[in-house]
Amino acid sequence: MLEGTEYVSIKLLKYVKDMYKIPRFGHSQDFTKFFSDSKTEQNDYMQGLILAFSLMMIIAAVWFVALIILRVLGHRVGCASGKPATIPAEPMGDKSGSVNTNETGEFIVMQADQNRVNRTRIAFFIAVLYTLAACGVLIYSLVVTQNSTQEFYEYAEDVRDSFAAVPANLSTFMESSSTFTTSIADSGLIAELSTFCPDSASVGGVDPSKVAADFGAALSEIDVLNSEATLMELSTSVAGMNDELSDAVEFMSFMKGPGEPWFWVSVLLAGVLAFLTLYLLASAWKAGKEGYEFVGETEENINTKILDFVAIPLFAALVAAAWFGASTAFTASAANADFCVAEISNGDTVLNILQARGFEESSLFYRSADEYLHGCVGGELSHIPAADGYDASLTTAKDLDAIFAGFDVNELDGACFGDANVMMATLTKTSAQLSDLATEFGAVYNNISCEHLAPIVQNAVYTNSCHSLSSGFLWTFASALTVAAFGTILLTLRSATSRPQIYLVPAGQSDDNSYIIGDEDSYGY
Repeated sequence: MLEGTEYVSIKLLKYVKDMYKIPRFGHSQDFTKFFSDSKTEQNDYMQGLILAFSLMMIIAAVWFVALIILRVLGHRVGCASGKPATIPAEPMGDKSGSVNTNETGEFIVMQADQNRVNRTRIAFFIAVLYTLAACGVLIYSLVVTQNSTQEFYEYAEDVRDSFAAVPANLSTFMESSSTFTTSIADSGLIAELSTFCPDSASVGGVDPSKVAADFGAALSEIDVLNSEATLMELSTSVAGMNDELSDAVEFMSFMKGPGEPWFWVSVLLAGVLAFLTLYLLASAWKAGKEGYEFVGETEENINTKILDFVAIPLFAALVAAAWFGASTAFTASAANADFCVAEISNGDTVLNILQARGFEESSLFYRSADEYLHGCVGGELSHIPAADGYDASLTTAKDLDAIFAGFDVNELDGACFGDANVMMATLTKTSAQLSDLATEFGAVYNNISCEHLAPIVQNAVYTNSCHSLSSGFLWTFASALTVAAFGTILLTLRSATSRPQIYLVPAGQSDDNSYIIGDEDSYGY
């Protein structure tokens, strides 16, 4: 199990562990197989994800098929068919014994029937509240997920841009380095420094002969490193790395901002679904206020037509889309868990992906990924030792050059028996070249240093992919599933949006558990 580094803390979330346990029915959970050249291995992994996706969709399919069957059965299954509830009613006679409903204006409905209608409508209202709340959480979850994917894309862009700047900077640096080496060789400065001011007295508490010897040694190291094969390898390898990084960033372009279709379409659909939920709520409330109507005398108007032919069919389609979205988030969570559990547990998932993409363990790209993810101890680039060596030699040379510049020329000349003026004149030109060389090397080194790239790479893999993105998938899955489940409940109870219908039966069949209504009475609102 990987522990936190000096740049990031590494933690395997419980939710990720739980998602890793999702059954794949005998298929592989090895995330690296998705990148394999073998179609068999790719299909094996994808089939496991498809089966995980099917777990959610099977629930939706069974529920929707049941609703269709109930719809076909019609009034034989009561309001479960989605049609208005049909309830028997008795006319209530007046004091003279007449049962002419036009005279009395009142009817008797069984209390049990009335309670059933009330329970259906109350359950409908509760489902509306949960659906609306879940729509709000779903939109929030989509924003969280989009922010996480955009952050990951920006990390990838930073890595790509860092390496993309290396070839030009490295070319400029190597030209300056060659010029610097030639200038040092022509001036014989290294040889002069090794013999400068022998057995001299201290100047300002500093031994000038030792400073000169150390400065010469640092310049010698720079001269050796100028022809170091590792820097040449870096120059030729970065081009291949840039191609791979550019392809990866291009593949992830769907993550780059809120303007991407997947995001705004998802938010739009969630918003439309919430609006339709409110419309169904208003229809149910209106139906409750208007009360009963007689069978065969159903009132049809623009509202009922919109409800029957637009609102409910569109709502059903969006609920189906919510089931699809929940299944997609569920599957994405499973794939994310496959990656994170293996990477954090063993530290080899990213490296195995690179091998599957054709990068040998000896390649600079492979070693770079390993270094920035699992190395960079103390900020050292173990995969490019020449870079750290050059940086250290340049830093030492600049420090010693600064010491020389701080000497009083007259004191130094007296201590060195007249050699100081010639040496200081030579060093003036060298100091300017050394400063330019250090600046140009810094442009190369800063782009590939541990301090720059390790936090980016580790945050992208461990903090973003295995924390914020995992949380985004969790919230999206949970909220989309809630929307889908309670939305389907609303479809099941959609009869609540219509006025219950009554039909007359002979008088005298009611009992004490009856409920008296009038022509204009509602029931409970």
